[in-house]
Amino acid sequence: MKTVAVIGGGFGGIAAAIRLRARGNKVTIYERLDKLGGRAQVFQRNGYLHDAGPTVITAPNLFYELFELFGENLEDHLEFKPLDNWYRFHFNDQTQFDYGPDREKMLSQIESLSPEDVSGYLAMLKASEEIFKLGYEKLAGHPFNRIATMLRYAPDILKMRGYRSVYSFVSEYIKHPNLRQAFSIQPLLVGGNPFTTSSIYSLIHALEQKWGIFFCMGGTGKLVIELEKLMLRNGIEINYASDVSHFSTSKKLITKVNFTNNESKAFDYVVSNADPIQVSTELLKNEKISLHNRLIKKYAKHSMGLFVLFFGSTKCYENVAHHTIWMGPRYKELLEDIFENHHLADDFSIYLHRPTCTDKSFAPTGHDSYYALVPVPNLKGNQN
Repeated sequence: MKTVAVIGGGFGGIAAAIRLRARGNKVTIYERLDKLGGRAQVFQRNGYLHDAGPTVITAPNLFYELFELFGENLEDHLEFKPLDNWYRFHFNDQTQFDYGPDREKMLSQIESLSPEDVSGYLAMLKASEEIFKLGYEKLAGHPFNRIATMLRYAPDILKMRGYRSVYSFVSEYIKHPNLRQAFSIQPLLVGGNPFTTSSIYSLIHALEQKWGIFFCMGGTGKLVIELEKLMLRNGIEINYASDVSHFSTSKKLITKVNFTNNESKAFDYVVSNADPIQVSTELLKNEKISLHNRLIKKYAKHSMGLFVLFFGSTKCYENVAHHTIWMGPRYKELLEDIFENHHLADDFSIYLHRPTCTDKSFAPTGHDSYYALVPVPNLKGNQN
């Protein structure tokens, strides 16, 4: 039985640990915090529950698989509730657009905004589905950590025209500026600039249309708890408050994990779910590392920053959707300020999460729980 250390107890680390254990390995997770979840933390204050991290599930089958690996059914432990309206957009010109699974409703809204974009949207969806087939179904399971691998799949990447940005892809089919914003914003939800992120990420649109968007009842924290129980039931060891100082390597392979308490442990394999830049610059230190990690160390850039405000209301606002995005007066220029200029502008866009629209347990009876998220420059902007 091979020994495997998984560094980081976010969703990636949890999934890796479960899959490796299902293959017969002895698996140990090391998490720096006192609980699992990574960025998917949760906290409660004055009777209001707040998810501090991700709030949507767009590929539920991946979570079902984790339970199925040990002969269990996710639905015995969790409820993934499909949302009827995925995102409600409010634009600066006072128009509104509901993006969701109801195709006819969405086409009707598109027609009212820009009749010529109805056929354009259908063509865009078809193109997105083709990218999904290549980029997700065919290529997503392959690690692109070697030049030979990238060369092998280069024809597929070229076929997807991945050199285009997501915004350029959308603009080939959609003419109305508001609809261009609505259909290109998905990369921003995961930290990417729609004007520079590869159009391969346009597959998100097809992915959402294929599987839908779900909310985990009880919140993302409930999902973490049930995955933690699944791991413990199946012999995965979890170490909390375990802070890694650095890795030791031999022949470009990590052989030993060193901790800040001066302990060291050797493993047959090490899987890291820590931040890639942190791994390359801090955890690997001066060790000889692969070309892939050297490129990350030299060229990788941090994404945008976020300002998040958690709050509750003493009444319910039933007209507020589960997910609402308020678009500011600028789009491209604002993103340039955030990503390129690191300038905190006076105007901004807001993502508002109202989980009590779907799950009343997030707030006292008759109240609402919220968080408002605003994309801002990262710390390079030196702004407080």
